[in-house]
Amino acid sequence: MSSFFISTGYTQSINDYSLFINSSEGYFTTLLVYVDDIILARNDKEDIKQVKEALNKTFKIKDFGDLRYFLGFEVARSKKGTMMNKRKYALELLTNTGLLPYKPTITPMDILAKFSSTRSLPFTDVHAYRRLIGRLMYLIIPDLT
Repeated sequence: MSSFFISTGYTQSINDYSLFINSSEGYFTTLLVYVDDIILARNDKEDIKQVKEALNKTFKIKDFGDLRYFLGFEVARSKKGTMMNKRKYALELLTNTGLLPYKPTITPMDILAKFSSTRSLPFTDVHAYRRLIGRLMYLIIPDLT
């Protein structure tokens, strides 16, 4: 796929090898590839059709229309601009952990609590715990790459 993009005038980003950029004759196009998904952005909506046709001719793509959800991000458009958030991802996380019915609080635990290794049983499913921590990190830490 990379060789196709490069042969059609795109430059592969040195910072993110899944990002391809083409800038010529007043047009700016970006393609972001993640496994078998491609996000296509161009400053001229009519010319997006041509890029999609070229991709379909070579790779037989499915066009899902305007981007709404990608890698945990929701994309919402309005007259004011485009907004991205992880609301849906957070709701899925709360649902999967059984915490959706609980009410939010500023401090979710007693700030005077004393911890001891002898008072409670250790966490039984280490893999589920690690997966949860990873999902929480993805939720709150911005991607700085």
